[in-house]
Amino acid sequence: MSKAVLVCVLVLVTFSFIKCKKPKTNDARTKDISSTTTVTPTSKEQDERSIIDMMNIMKDCNETFRIEMSYLEQLNNSGSFSDETDRTPKCYIRCVLETSGVATQDGQFDPALAALVVADVRGGGDSNELEEFATSCLERKETCKCERSYQFIKCLMEKEVEKLEKTK
Repeated sequence: MSKAVLVCVLVLVTFSFIKCKKPKTNDARTKDISSTTTVTPTSKEQDERSIIDMMNIMKDCNETFRIEMSYLEQLNNSGSFSDETDRTPKCYIRCVLETSGVATQDGQFDPALAALVVADVRGGGDSNELEEFATSCLERKETCKCERSYQFIKCLMEKEVEKLEKTK
């Protein structure tokens, strides 16, 4: 569960300090990752590799979009950032989602992959249910990629937090 908090905090802090801009076409971080191959974990070894990859993705994104751990903890615990005016954490989230393949450069989301990533980060969970939550969060009106990514994750995390609170 602490890995999920770390990921969420890193994403949020990174995006809160950045203004939304169109990505540079020659920037390696903004290349269209939809053309890359995504491996779906099918064994324990692949699951471990996936977690390590997410940690590296979060670390890399935090180098560009610096966020505090408290932001990720807040996102993990409540589903949102305490300061939603800060763009750096939102852009951190965009970086993590695009780099992991959950989001494409044109702002489309893969609900199945989002479910796997959230389950990995939160230390488990029903991936079918998470995929349903992610699918219900797909319709986004935001034009800023950072805001769009944050609102997608916020929607997904709030649904997950709400479900967990009901089971307590």
